[in-house]
Amino acid sequence: MMRVRITGWVLLSLVGFVLGCATADLKKKSEAKEQLGNSFLQGGRYQDALKELIEASELEPNSPTIHFSIGNAYQGIREHEKAISHYKMAIQLRPNYPDAWNNLGVSYGATGNYDMAIEAFRKAADDPLYRTRFLAYENMGAAYHSKGNYKTAIEYYRKAVDFAPDYSNSYEKMGVSYEALKDWNNALAAYRRASELSPDVAVYHLRLGIAYLQMNRQVEATEALLAAVNLDPQGRAGEEARRILNDMRKRQ
Repeated sequence: MMRVRITGWVLLSLVGFVLGCATADLKKKSEAKEQLGNSFLQGGRYQDALKELIEASELEPNSPTIHFSIGNAYQGIREHEKAISHYKMAIQLRPNYPDAWNNLGVSYGATGNYDMAIEAFRKAADDPLYRTRFLAYENMGAAYHSKGNYKTAIEYYRKAVDFAPDYSNSYEKMGVSYEALKDWNNALAAYRRASELSPDVAVYHLRLGIAYLQMNRQVEATEALLAAVNLDPQGRAGEEARRILNDMRKRQ
């Protein structure tokens, strides 16, 4: 009977082949779980997302995108300390990760750590390849506003709209900071621009109406408040606009 001798290099090749296939199989499984987890994230199913993403990270522990998504899931259920931990891990694995820096800042801000939030937002905004840099600028503005530094907040909101001129949300937040400074002319201009860019957003018309009232422009205030009621008849903005209109009628 003929005996076949298997040499060492053949054995090594076989082992290498098996290990290679196993690694590829694990990667496919982790990618499938990551995709499913991200799908759950988009649908607001944060616990389901966490289950899939944590399993994905066990299969591929050094994936920055999986840790980023886990951070987003924890942020969705307001477990910000855990979110911070995973955003930091994502950044450790991929230092130039502006989305992770931005979301890290959001979680820092949610815990009241505004200085750390600003530092994280700045890291995101300083990345020239970050396509949505205006979000980091807006978030820096929100952090400075929360610290009571309204003028600096306005500077960053302006940077946001310089980068994305049609982004109405930054105009609204800019108006809120102007309100805090009792600068009603600039607040009015900011709210007006927000409502021009996004005419279907009721809260912009509500804020515009309040600014008109502060300047004793009753007719324009009424028009803006009625627009808020019509756009959001059952919601908070519409309810608040309706309350203000009723108060205006009582005073007449």
